[in-house]
Amino acid sequence: MSAVLQLQQVSLQLGGRSVLDQVSWQLPAGRVLGVVGPNGAGKSTLLRVLYGERVADSGQVLLHQRDLASYSRTELARQMAVVVQSPSPVFSLTTEQLVILGLVPHKRWFDPTTSQDRQQLQLALEKTGLLELRHTKLEALSGGELQRAYIARALVQNARILLLDEPTNHLDVHYQHQILQLIRQLQLTVVCCLHDLNLAASYCDDILLLDQGKVQAFGAVKEVLTAERLSKVFQQPCTMLSHPDLPQAVIHFHASPRQETP
Repeated sequence: MSAVLQLQQVSLQLGGRSVLDQVSWQLPAGRVLGVVGPNGAGKSTLLRVLYGERVADSGQVLLHQRDLASYSRTELARQMAVVVQSPSPVFSLTTEQLVILGLVPHKRWFDPTTSQDRQQLQLALEKTGLLELRHTKLEALSGGELQRAYIARALVQNARILLLDEPTNHLDVHYQHQILQLIRQLQLTVVCCLHDLNLAASYCDDILLLDQGKVQAFGAVKEVLTAERLSKVFQQPCTMLSHPDLPQAVIHFHASPRQETP
């Protein structure tokens, strides 16, 4: 199966520091890739390289076997929808007005909004639990509601690749699971930076584990997220706890053994 997204020896330095170091991986269509690692591992920078905001110093990013740099901004927007970690609020808009901006890459100036467009808008608002807030100004939304609005905009954009940077930030447990269940159901190719390793294990097909810009492991969830590897990368003792009602082990970090005072 050919790769939809592929990185070949991608490296990037920022401020004299290596933030990505010879990163290589490839992702077939329809897979959900979770990007995990400690703070400063390079997760958000990797996502910016994938959607063209940052240009790598060396290596190559391929989208459908074509160099990412050869795509226009409109072409990329039709292929990829992006939800960043802290989007700039547009406080003069309502929730509905923000979400419908997802149509922009598919419209020419003065193209009317069609009944199909309105159906897409309605469905995205329903899926993200924002239907009752469609006419609410963005400044009146909570952090979690605003995050869901940007995810709804990405759904309206109707791209086949979805890039998300910490989409569960500011969300309570219910919406964390609802959003990730939704992402799974969309049958898109997804790259998702996640802080919560247990959420990544539950909802991702593959895991990319980064540390200091280097790939520590890439592959299936159970192959990558091992106690030994996570203890080393996060520098904290880790145990995998099994439970008969759960399909995968729970990742648990615990305190280091106390040193006895002589």
